[in-house]
Amino acid sequence: MPGWGCWGFWLASSSIHEHKLPHSLCSLSAGVWAQWKLVESGGGLQAAGNSVHLSCQGSGFNFRSYHVLWYRQAPFGRIEWVSFINAFGNTKDYGKVVEGRANVSRDNSQSKAYMSLHALLSQDSARYFSAVHTGTGNSAAL
Repeated sequence: MPGWGCWGFWLASSSIHEHKLPHSLCSLSAGVWAQWKLVESGGGLQAAGNSVHLSCQGSGFNFRSYHVLWYRQAPFGRIEWVSFINAFGNTKDYGKVVEGRANVSRDNSQSKAYMSLHALLSQDSARYFSAVHTGTGNSAAL
C-alpha cells in the first residue's frame, strides 16, 4: 500500500501539463499508479493580485478515507507544504506562505478536493500538486 499519491501541473503557464512526480519523491510501484490516481485541474497563467482555483479528482481508492495535502514547487525550488484538509473536511491547516490567502475544501461524494489561493504574489508561481496520506506508517514521504 503506498504512502502517497501525487500528480501536478504548473500554475504559471499557458496550459496544464499533467505529470507523474519522480519515483524518488512518491515511492510508489508502477502497479499502484494504475489503481490510485489524483488529477489536478485549474491554474494556468494568472496575474499577480488575482485568484486561482484548483481541484483534485481522486480515483481508484476510497477518497473519503484519506486526508488531502497540497504542495508546491517553484522552478528549481524546494517542495513546500501549502495546505491540509482532513478526511471529514472539518480540520484545515495552511502553510505560513499562504495563510490568510488560501482556502481548502472537499466534496467526498465527488471524490474531489479544492484549493483557492487569493491575492496572488509573484512568489506563488509554482507547480502545485495534491497528495493523499494513507496513514499506514509507510516510510514514503515528501
